[in-house]
Amino acid sequence: MTTTEHSDLAARLAALADEPAPPAAFDIATSIVRGRARLRHRRRAQVGAVAAATAAAVTAVLLLAPGGGIPTTRLLPAAPRTDHPIVAPATPIGTPTDPLVAGGTFGWLPDWLDHERNVGYQASQDAVVTIAGLGGPSGRSLSLLVHPAGPEPALIDSPTQKEEKEPALAVNGRTAYWVTNPTHPTYDSGRRVLRWQTTSGRWAQLISNRPRGTEIPDDVLLRVAADVQVGERAVPLPFWLSGLPAGLRPTEALLTRPAVGQPWTATVGLTLDDMSIGLIVAPDGEQRYGKSNTSCRSEQGLKICATVESESLPLAQRYGGLAALTELVHVTGVDPSTWTTDVIR
Repeated sequence: MTTTEHSDLAARLAALADEPAPPAAFDIATSIVRGRARLRHRRRAQVGAVAAATAAAVTAVLLLAPGGGIPTTRLLPAAPRTDHPIVAPATPIGTPTDPLVAGGTFGWLPDWLDHERNVGYQASQDAVVTIAGLGGPSGRSLSLLVHPAGPEPALIDSPTQKEEKEPALAVNGRTAYWVTNPTHPTYDSGRRVLRWQTTSGRWAQLISNRPRGTEIPDDVLLRVAADVQVGERAVPLPFWLSGLPAGLRPTEALLTRPAVGQPWTATVGLTLDDMSIGLIVAPDGEQRYGKSNTSCRSEQGLKICATVESESLPLAQRYGGLAALTELVHVTGVDPSTWTTDVIR
């Protein structure tokens, strides 16, 4: 995917910032599986032209910006299928032991945000985003993406959209500017985008989701940017996986911190042969699972679920069904101090 395509994708997904957040954490988590299903036709269309390439996969659960995941040389071997053509295998994300690795983290945050309770992460093959926010349809949030090393990300310049640079104060003495969308003023009314070059030379982007009446001042965004810490950081998760079948490896990962009235949720999406399984861990209680096929069990005060869309049921059945897949998940406990970065064992 080119830099321009990344930027165009970012603009389309950024429009989600104005929409109400899902009412329950499990709706957010299961969207990983639903999002991959929506991309299936696109991925199959790419196979004819790039049969040996790794297909891109993006989840539209949270606000994303252009960027890339953690480089890896491991590829999934595609298992033979008889019911549809073999497609390009998806590239696992993160490190061999942790699927959720952030490219940047927040240093200073305004006092209405808590580093532990309000910071979450989302990783896919196209972006690793750090999100600080209060959750809920009226909550403010900040989304951080550190671009891979390389040239300055391109602005969108198409017949329907044209991004522009608005001068900003330097960040740590480095070039910075606001990215605006004059052709789509609704984007700018619900968000504020700051892009700057970090001291490492990599470009970073901070997106402020600012519902009406809760705008975050520009000087606050500039201070947040000045204290961003660039560098890969493995994020601890409340579970670890063992006995993963050959080729079934994480291609998405998500850790959401508490939204209004909702618990945290940790999710890993596993992909093989263009089908996906979601493994979800959250505090035990009444949760909403969306429309997916789901099987759950409880352990140590946590609910462990496996979920798939109907078209991915054959993948679950290949490995004994959803209930059997939940047995691959071993929880560490509710207390974050027990969470681990040694997730894939």
